[in-house]
Amino acid sequence: MTQTRLLNETQRETLAAIADTFVARLSPEEEELLIEKALQVPNNCFTRSQLSEFAKLDGSSSEVVDRIERKLPHVLSPKRINDFILVLTLLSYRPSSIALTGTWTLFKDLSQADREKVLLGWKNSSFTLFSKLLYNAMMGLCIIESYQNMSTPLYKSVMYPGIEGGYAYFQKQPDYKKVEHERLHMLTTEEAKRQKKYDVIIVGSGAGGGVTAAELSKAGLSVLVIEKGKYYHQDEYDVDNDEVALQSLFENGGMTPNATGSVNFLAASTFGGGTAFENDIENVCERIGASRENIVHNGCNQKLMEGCRKLGLSVMTIPQNTSGRPHHCGKCYTGCKSGIKNSTTNTYLKDAAAHRAKFLDSTEVTRVLTKNNKAIGVACKIHGSEKEHLFFANIVVVSGGALHTPGLLLKSGLTNPHIGRDLRLHLSSLTNAIYDDVINQSEGSLLTSVCDAFDNYDGSTFGFKIECFSNGVGNYSALMPWDGAAEHKQRVLRHRNAVTTFAMIRDKDSICNVKYDAFDKIDVDFSLSKHDNDTLTEGIVQMARIHVAAGAREIHVTLSTLDPFVFEKDEVSSVNNPRFLEWIESVYKHGSPTPSSGHQMASCRMGDSPTNSATKPTGETWDVRNLYVSDSSLFPTALGINPMVTIQAIALNVSRHIIASIRDAKL
Repeated sequence: MTQTRLLNETQRETLAAIADTFVARLSPEEEELLIEKALQVPNNCFTRSQLSEFAKLDGSSSEVVDRIERKLPHVLSPKRINDFILVLTLLSYRPSSIALTGTWTLFKDLSQADREKVLLGWKNSSFTLFSKLLYNAMMGLCIIESYQNMSTPLYKSVMYPGIEGGYAYFQKQPDYKKVEHERLHMLTTEEAKRQKKYDVIIVGSGAGGGVTAAELSKAGLSVLVIEKGKYYHQDEYDVDNDEVALQSLFENGGMTPNATGSVNFLAASTFGGGTAFENDIENVCERIGASRENIVHNGCNQKLMEGCRKLGLSVMTIPQNTSGRPHHCGKCYTGCKSGIKNSTTNTYLKDAAAHRAKFLDSTEVTRVLTKNNKAIGVACKIHGSEKEHLFFANIVVVSGGALHTPGLLLKSGLTNPHIGRDLRLHLSSLTNAIYDDVINQSEGSLLTSVCDAFDNYDGSTFGFKIECFSNGVGNYSALMPWDGAAEHKQRVLRHRNAVTTFAMIRDKDSICNVKYDAFDKIDVDFSLSKHDNDTLTEGIVQMARIHVAAGAREIHVTLSTLDPFVFEKDEVSSVNNPRFLEWIESVYKHGSPTPSSGHQMASCRMGDSPTNSATKPTGETWDVRNLYVSDSSLFPTALGINPMVTIQAIALNVSRHIIASIRDAKL
């Protein structure tokens, strides 16, 4: 089925010119310089002919305009798509183009050098329209879509031994042993329509919904789990293909900004989610097999630990949900094909299936049905149907996550003013360090160490942790600063030497509320507080110090106006280097880049009164009886750690209250 074109030919030509400026065919002089620099890199693996081919390729060689056009509906609301198209239109006509470029010549007709000057002007502009909504959006889309697809000439030109990483690497290890899981049965449309009434309907299958489904089905209740994302069995994951995996498993195909560009969000969107209270924590850890046994730190984590130890900073090994089994895949964010990770799908949802719970994937719940302030079921669109279908239940549990749960409650008529308010975030600033060593960041376990030395660095307890992450070439290239096409291509070639770390803070007093536009697209009102900005900035400084202590030769920050720090050939990597200390001072002056968030919490927080919360301590909403929330929305505030185990522990508590309420109703 052919997709309707969003852009006309003139707009496509302008977009192609922008993409081919960010990812350009280099001049003969630039090509020779790139080759000479690359061949001098320690442990270089690229041949002269391979480098020459890479230098000659541009974004159009990856059919980047077609890729961007297909992606726009997934990452932008209709309004923002119209804004994007408006910019291309303005750049396509002389009277309006001059306001954006400063020249009468159309952007597409400018030389490469002049187009670069325009883009760098946007990058360094003090106007948010240019620096965030124009430069950042265009740069991210053009570069990711140019480099991410593994079948393009551009991607193939930067391939090196180990670039596939992840699962391919794991399969070659002597201790590789796949754990086979039975496929969970998803209801067909016909099967779904055969049963209209259940004891409990759960909306969402992530950490909260999965646990709740398991506990309630074990109690003998009939349970239907409805998930808007698609279910993938482990054998269906294309784990070493970032483009396919991100599009399939994450909201909007990966990291996406809010409307003002003030924060970026990453949230899972697939069946199984992204996945006394102390006893609940222990029970969850036992069920998911949390263990520090057989953990082998990959190159990225080794560098983090080395730098911390040289600086005298505390660093620890993070338990993995592997039951102590060896695991050497760095692509956990693209799905666990080996079946070793004890995800919600492989644990609690499997338990629910064993107790006759039913699952319906690829189905959007549009509203909760209520009668006399009591939940009685849900309306949904099964498998993409435009027609609503009704299911009925005695209890409805919403587990859509902190970004989606408020929207469903509001669409269902709930009016509590705390629904969607006071969203709390784990905000992160990122740093890419380039080493002379070969890192191959996707080889080995993804996230196995954490520096916790700065949890309370300013006495507020709202400090930060430093951890590692792996990126494919597409995301990595978009995180590297762009100061011109030739320089950026040189940086892309250092992917195999790169270590990406992030400083994750629990936001203290930033203003953050979930909202939804006229097209029902999630947006977030976000204003970064001074404290949180300072904490993110301190995170950048400490990450840089750790990397340099571990021997890094270059430090790159995702702040477009901050120059990278690069040691000279005759300089030893040292945290006491005078130039490095001057650069650190410039980091403090610039402040933090636009933060990203992979964990969202507290948008329907529990409390003791409807005047200060959206839900009761039991998880039941104040507005509607028999309507519960069971996900990270319930948190009163942000946690200082990954929230998965806490979500599952809270879901155990919510499940007990639901079972007790049903029992009491029968008395």
